[in-house]
Amino acid sequence: MSKPNTFIHLHTYDLRIHDSRSLFLAHDPSSDLASQVTHFLPLYIFDERQLDVSRLPNASPPVTSRRSRVADFHRTSPHRLKFLLEAVFGLREAYRRSGGDLLIGYGKPEVLVPNLIRRLQQDGSVEGVWTQLETTTEEVNMQSRLKDALGEISPKLKLSLNDSRSLVPLDILPFDPKSDTPDVYTAFRKKVEGLEDRKAAKELVVDVKGRKLKSFPKLGKIEIPSGKGGWIQADDKMETIYAELVAPLIDKPPIGGWSEAVKGQSVPPIHNKSAIPLGGSEAEGLGRLDDYVGHASPNGWNGGEKAKTYKQTRNGLVGEAFSNKLSGHLALGSLSARAMGWRVGELHQNVKKDSAARGNVYWIIFELLWRDFFQFTTMTFSTSKTPRHPSNSTLFDADGFSSQMSNYPSDKRPKPEDWHKPNWDDPNDPARRWCEGRTGIPFIDANMRELRETGWMSNRGRQNVASFLVKDLYVDWRVGAEFFEMHLVDYDTCSNWGNWQYQAGVGNDPRSDRQFNPIKQAFDYDPQGEYVRLWMPELKDVSDRYLHFPWGEYTSRASIVFSDDDGLSLNDTVGDG
Repeated sequence: MSKPNTFIHLHTYDLRIHDSRSLFLAHDPSSDLASQVTHFLPLYIFDERQLDVSRLPNASPPVTSRRSRVADFHRTSPHRLKFLLEAVFGLREAYRRSGGDLLIGYGKPEVLVPNLIRRLQQDGSVEGVWTQLETTTEEVNMQSRLKDALGEISPKLKLSLNDSRSLVPLDILPFDPKSDTPDVYTAFRKKVEGLEDRKAAKELVVDVKGRKLKSFPKLGKIEIPSGKGGWIQADDKMETIYAELVAPLIDKPPIGGWSEAVKGQSVPPIHNKSAIPLGGSEAEGLGRLDDYVGHASPNGWNGGEKAKTYKQTRNGLVGEAFSNKLSGHLALGSLSARAMGWRVGELHQNVKKDSAARGNVYWIIFELLWRDFFQFTTMTFSTSKTPRHPSNSTLFDADGFSSQMSNYPSDKRPKPEDWHKPNWDDPNDPARRWCEGRTGIPFIDANMRELRETGWMSNRGRQNVASFLVKDLYVDWRVGAEFFEMHLVDYDTCSNWGNWQYQAGVGNDPRSDRQFNPIKQAFDYDPQGEYVRLWMPELKDVSDRYLHFPWGEYTSRASIVFSDDDGLSLNDTVGDG
């Protein structure tokens, strides 16, 4: 009997079994590797540099890299942690239903994976390690270190990178994303629009439903050096691991605190006011895709009514139906951008005789391409221009990508040295009041409360609170980006930091004069005050006329006509909160 030969796939932000290049390579009859591989071992590792795993056995003690660089925030929240664990443990169940399994570890991938390989080599061989191509600094560094570690075991042991994160595959882009991504979204979109359909789903999808995967190898004990991490047991429940990982967060609440739904170390329920009543697993993501976009059936297209009004409703604020709410699953890869794009493309064709519906459905592709734009922009301006293992990247620098823009006049650039530096000990510090939802601007405060309580905020809300922080309060934009990183269940490094740069006027399409007036925006998008009253019930008795500037009921400012050109100052509009 021949010795086992194992195919290893290290999951990062691809927590799914659909649209999996590695499953294709290891299982599909058309793949040359499929006949050589006897076992398939997928694994996921909670990286100790991003998450405090110190309560788990043999873990390293807490390190400073688990806090943000500028504002010293946690790098996750209970809600975001829960969403991640739902995705990871949901993936384990998906593999088990298909006859496989998922190995889950914690520590540093470049330490754990080599030790796993040495264990497998005691009984057989390892074909190689596959993982998703990543574009952000920490992940790129991890993959570089892992590649080096594999080379130390054997020069023949390779780390292969799957291009599976973007909607448009890298190999069909009409430009080199490492150097030539267009600076402006419109120019980018015109170059890539339509390319998302070039590769059919059947080329990358392996149907594992109803058939067994190749065997998960017998592992026995995998030796790990003292203090370097370990493996979650096969019978460990999500609730048990959540309790250990959330404990350091509960011990040290951030500015603004945690959601009222977070009670000790128990997994918090979905908030009863949440606009995103979804778990993080692949099953939840695919279920939402069916619900929002619909799917083909023998009798024609089934569903998709919500998607047919997307462009009209996407700026909504209350309820689950105004937008697709799939950004969290896209961020973790529990839903593939390509699978979503293919499905939306099918619906787009299905409604070709309905111009209104077609325009609304198209806008979903428009937004998915924004996500690609930020990924490819990061490749161009950030990771490609940094040393082998950089401690920083221009994605996170105060002057952002604009520092590399020679056509951006210096006299029009924001001046980071003039930005307000938060004093967290001062209860009236503008940045602290922003974090706590105490600015006195109801629309801003309602959005900040929703973020804290649910881990979610609408696109309209995000633009307004970002503009208010950087343009009205003149706080370092990175404070806001880090606060979003901590709380958002759909946190995506490229999209989050790219959008904050855009709002601050330091991105690769820099304009320092971009600014929202939150009061006008509130009247435009919450005219009856449904949203503000939902999150600020203390204002329920204020009339619609004054709800968005309640001080106006008592001052002569009631007659002010607001425009988007008006700036607002915290000191001009509020007292002590």
